Amino acid sequence: MANNYDLGMLRVFVSVYKTRSVTLAAENLFVAQPTVSYALGKLRKRFGDELFVRRHQQLVPTRLADELYPRLREILERLDAVMNAAEVFDPAATTRTFRLVLSDVGVTGLLPKIMTALSVRAPLASVDVVPLALSHAGEALRLGDADAVVCTPVLNGHDLDRTPLFTQPYIGVRRPDHPRIGSTPSLEEFETERHVSVAVETGHTAVDLRIRELGIHRDVAVTLPSFTGIAGVLTSTTYLGFAPRVYAERSARLGEVGLYELPFEVPESVVSLYTIRRDLPSPEIDWLRELVVEVLGDGSTPDPT
Repeated sequence: MANNYDLGMLRVFVSVYKTRSVTLAAENLFVAQPTVSYALGKLRKRFGDELFVRRHQQLVPTRLADELYPRLREILERLDAVMNAAEVFDPAATTRTFRLVLSDVGVTGLLPKIMTALSVRAPLASVDVVPLALSHAGEALRLGDADAVVCTPVLNGHDLDRTPLFTQPYIGVRRPDHPRIGSTPSLEEFETERHVSVAVETGHTAVDLRIRELGIHRDVAVTLPSFTGIAGVLTSTTYLGFAPRVYAERSARLGEVGLYELPFEVPESVVSLYTIRRDLPSPEIDWLRELVVEVLGDGSTPDPT
């Protein structure tokens, strides 16, 4: 088959896949909508597939499009890296938008540290924070929807670079004036109360896993999508909850919650930084990685794997 395609067609495909829109893809590529439609038509003919099907005012990729996207995006990134190799990345001058995946605890506790350093070293750069969805975190890196992920669970994949940053212990949280639970409840007292939990997608699974391992009874009254709002629920009820110690202690200083030691041992979790492994270096991502490790890493956390 003749090579009846060009780089512009590949960029159209990648842009349409990301935006799910011909209009937005045209705007991002600074071309007219008919140009995008024409390129899509040629790609559909070449691959013998619709590639994108319109549903509810949005273009939904076909299975073939899902398979093609990471490969074509990587090809374009490699080509751009080769063409820009002569350029020296200057953090002070970059206007790049970095995409970080963080949990709600990461947004409140880690993001301010990152932004403080970024505002000094890369004052013109921006950050787009994406909420952590554990089941999609690794795929977000592979698809180019994220530059870096900071989370507790281990993301598997030979194509992911992992750098442990620090360990994270958990502690119990309750209303400050809880009528029955003090700072060191017994396991029996713990099992008697009703509880607040958080969704698995937050990545904070260490406590849940330990409870199941030990066969501890826990009557969960409500499962929250994140730790945001847990203080409000605890204040208005006598439920018990848990949270990362740093987050919990900050809430306790504000008078939002009281603390108690969990009546069973929970191994400390390791918070790690993930980026995609590249055959060709990316000065921007390498710089971001070094910045996050410097700002958040404690320098003493070994890689448990």
